[in-house]
Amino acid sequence: MNSNKRTSRLKLSVSFNLILKIINIALGLLLVPVLLNILGKEKYGVWVTIFTFIGWLNIFDLGLGEGLKLKLTEAFSLKKTKKIKRLIASTYFFTFISTICLLLIFLVINNFLDWGSILDTHIYSEEVNISINLLVYLILLIFVVKLIGTIYAAFQLPFVDNIVKTLGQLMFLTGLLFFTFTSLKLNLVWITALSLVPTFIVYLFLTLYFFKFKASFLLPKLKNICKTTLKEVVKPGFSFFIIQLGCIILYSSDNIIILKLFSANEVTDYSVYYKYYSFPFIFYGLFISSHWNAFIDAIAKKDFIWIKKKILLFKKLLFILAITYFLIYLLEKHFLWFWVGKQNINLDFNMSISMIIYFLISSYTTMYMYVINAYGKLYIQLLVYGIIILINIPVSIYLASNFNIGPAGVILASSLCLLILAVTIPIQYKKIMTNKISGIWNK
Repeated sequence: MNSNKRTSRLKLSVSFNLILKIINIALGLLLVPVLLNILGKEKYGVWVTIFTFIGWLNIFDLGLGEGLKLKLTEAFSLKKTKKIKRLIASTYFFTFISTICLLLIFLVINNFLDWGSILDTHIYSEEVNISINLLVYLILLIFVVKLIGTIYAAFQLPFVDNIVKTLGQLMFLTGLLFFTFTSLKLNLVWITALSLVPTFIVYLFLTLYFFKFKASFLLPKLKNICKTTLKEVVKPGFSFFIIQLGCIILYSSDNIIILKLFSANEVTDYSVYYKYYSFPFIFYGLFISSHWNAFIDAIAKKDFIWIKKKILLFKKLLFILAITYFLIYLLEKHFLWFWVGKQNINLDFNMSISMIIYFLISSYTTMYMYVINAYGKLYIQLLVYGIIILINIPVSIYLASNFNIGPAGVILASSLCLLILAVTIPIQYKKIMTNKISGIWNK
């Protein structure tokens, strides 16, 4: 694929992703007040904490989706049809076996766990236990069918996966609104089902459509399962798994820490603030992430000039992002009160500043991350995220408990952890672009 064709596909992908993300954000904005109205502030905090487990569970695909995307995009770029068939069949087979093993492990361990006690939500203990069980079963089902999104991404059509997620959100909101007009009172169990069943159905439909009508010759077959090919997926996949684990601890442990140290109400405040300040970053991150498959293709073709031009563009966007954060900080009170209601949010200056610092550091690291991931040299990230896994939770607890800044200390701890990436990732990028990469930087 030449640079013009790559850029053309990239523009299509970015355009679709932008439209879908706007719709997704609008749905997310609507979901918060609807759920607050249905559950109340305290129970909504419990729901947000339960939903955090989706992030934790998603890492147990062992990074196979990311590993498949990397190798499949390379194979598509070089038009290796036999390799493509082996990659798809081997990954589906291994994912299916892994999912069954995870289910059996969960069934055994779950007999000894009381999720209500673990999360200190005794008043909702029964609902919490059933909800988490249902959550695990649905996520494990989604593990297998969501691979279709990776296959479309390898075709440089990553917006297809966003279509699925947007439809899932829309069906979730529609279901909530429908039940609010009935006599049935929704609890955490119903909301868990409504949040995930639509996504599973859409992924399943898309999978059947792709292998039946779009590309039946790629249908996974036992004869195409290849141990050597599977190793090619698993090796980078394991690296992505460790990185994802670090990301989950960095991003998804916050609600649990706040619930344990403070209260469900504080979780709600934190969640609302996080969503509010994440909006600019979402668009920035969306634009950059849309380039990942194009970066893989460019690296395969040694088109480093094209990559450098994109990084220069990202730096200009980062400056605009910083200005945007200053503006939304000035408008914070008016937006938050209008969005969730004055009674549902406590304004917190420390939280505002901590969120802005966190998302700006995240944005800086993100601009280099996708190039390095496309290059497949993940050892530095493994080391950094290994450190993050060890220090993030104790640092979060320490800052939140000892500096009189409350839950803001949790997100501030995440910012401090990200600083390690902010130093190391740009160095590795420069070594790649100058062809001076060696030693641990080249692993």
